Amino acid sequence: MNLRHSVATPGPAPLPQLDATSVPNDWQMKRSMEAICAHGECIQLRPQQRVLPPVEKVILLREGMLAVDAMPARGRLQILDFLVPGDVVSASAVLPTPRVSLRAITDASLVSLDVSVFDMPGCEIWRTLFERCQNQLARASIYQLMIGRLETESRIASFLLSLALRNATDDPSDLTLALPMSRTDIANYLVINSDTLSRTMVRLRALGLIERVSRHAVRVINLDGLMERSPLAPLLLAVFDKEGSRLRSLATLVGGTCTFSGCSSRAADRRATTATA
Repeated sequence: MNLRHSVATPGPAPLPQLDATSVPNDWQMKRSMEAICAHGECIQLRPQQRVLPPVEKVILLREGMLAVDAMPARGRLQILDFLVPGDVVSASAVLPTPRVSLRAITDASLVSLDVSVFDMPGCEIWRTLFERCQNQLARASIYQLMIGRLETESRIASFLLSLALRNATDDPSDLTLALPMSRTDIANYLVINSDTLSRTMVRLRALGLIERVSRHAVRVINLDGLMERSPLAPLLLAVFDKEGSRLRSLATLVGGTCTFSGCSSRAADRRATTATA
């Protein structure tokens, strides 16, 4: 398949330096990502267009949403992950085989980076990209727990919570989760029936945990309640909210009632232990 792409012009700006002891905020991350993109090859994908993860290169999703699809021999397609802007993935992380591909859910902009970018003297940005690669591997482990140990409602609650944490910003104005993927794709990813997914989403709305914004978006209106239904919440927080800043932003957004990171964390740890036992 012919992909629309453009190669960055020669002489890109030097990669920005990051304090090795600090966690970059949204502005620093955006600035860093723009600089990184100037050192790679840009690939534009249309919805449902596919591309194989380049061997010995790293893919950075700049805009849009991607699905990581696997197609076993004589088997049915299985979605392994959904990637959002800022996510990093490599062929080694998603299995270097033609049966695993990246599929655009929406119009998407990717940047293919050569590994030599990370060898630039004095460049600290590799730490951020490396952490994002680690997050991708951690998500794979959490996904195995989610589909192997959790009941349907807990799976869906964990899925929504992970999206909320991954898309939270330093100054969020609204806890609305974009769901541009189809109902079939979400059900495939969660390994449940599409009708079961619909019934469970209706039940979560009836419980006052979420509300429907549009056909492809929901808003979380009770973060505590959603977390209570996700035995994997402590693991998700450990991966996506190491400093607690995203949780504080989300708590403020839903009225400052979130107590999950405080006295209730021990109970949550017990739920996670039960789920993985």
